[in-house]
Amino acid sequence: MVSNQAEPTTAGIDAPVQEVETAPAPVEIPRQRVRITYAKGDAIKFVSHHDEFRLWERMLRRADLPLLYKNGFNPQPHIQFASPLSVGFTGAQEFVDITFSPPVPLDELGAVLAEKAPPGITLVGITEVPANAEALQNVLMGADYTILVYAEPDELGSADLAQRIAQIMDMPVIWRERERKGEPYTYNLRPLLFELRYEGCDAGEEEHRIFLRVQQRAGATGRPDEVVDELGLDDFARTLRRDRLYFADDADDAAIFAVYPVVSQAEITAPKGVQGRAVQRGKKSGGGEQRDRGGRTIGERAGDEY
Repeated sequence: MVSNQAEPTTAGIDAPVQEVETAPAPVEIPRQRVRITYAKGDAIKFVSHHDEFRLWERMLRRADLPLLYKNGFNPQPHIQFASPLSVGFTGAQEFVDITFSPPVPLDELGAVLAEKAPPGITLVGITEVPANAEALQNVLMGADYTILVYAEPDELGSADLAQRIAQIMDMPVIWRERERKGEPYTYNLRPLLFELRYEGCDAGEEEHRIFLRVQQRAGATGRPDEVVDELGLDDFARTLRRDRLYFADDADDAAIFAVYPVVSQAEITAPKGVQGRAVQRGKKSGGGEQRDRGGRTIGERAGDEY
């Protein structure tokens, strides 16, 4: 009798098991986030923020430092400024965070940067911060500025200037106009001015000194050039210098700013139909960038140098 049941097969039972190759685990490349404090001087005060970024990138590459680049079609180095300065401003204590991979000893880093720094950049300090630390621009609260106005005694008197300052601080509303993403908008400058005072005159230098403390938060930042315009000083030669930035994650800074209100963007936004004054760019002492005969700005030419 013939059986129709198929006989069990043993094919493959004794065959060797093939091992599946697995990709090696990615190697974690050590990285180092460094916070550099520096002064931005007169030599590069007309350099735009874009050109200053390029200036720092070129300086770091010339120093042959291991910059860490972001992924993407056009990779950019991990360079973050705390608060870019407007064109024409100088800064006594500016901050920039830079990420390196592999890490670099801080003493070596300081020495090579001091050697490669262009005119207008003076290193003040270097510290290492956690790689996941909050970006400084996210915890920024405010800033101190010094406004230096140059005038002969018969052009501008101390009493007159002190009176102008007092009048501004007595005003509840100062409508100003700015642009955001190419569109004009009107806002109230006055709540953003925490302190504004006259600090005297150096007769020998024909120099008046004004102290200004402003709020500097996203969407609600006081600007010294607009204060100068409100004081009626836009036709005088002057220097606008940022002396200090204040951050919420610093205990000392937070204690200083605890006495001031937190002003939101909604609080200073003007009602529909209200118009404000705008700073006229391109004046003798204004912040507009001059162009050479080739059509390039001072900032573009300065960026090419470094």
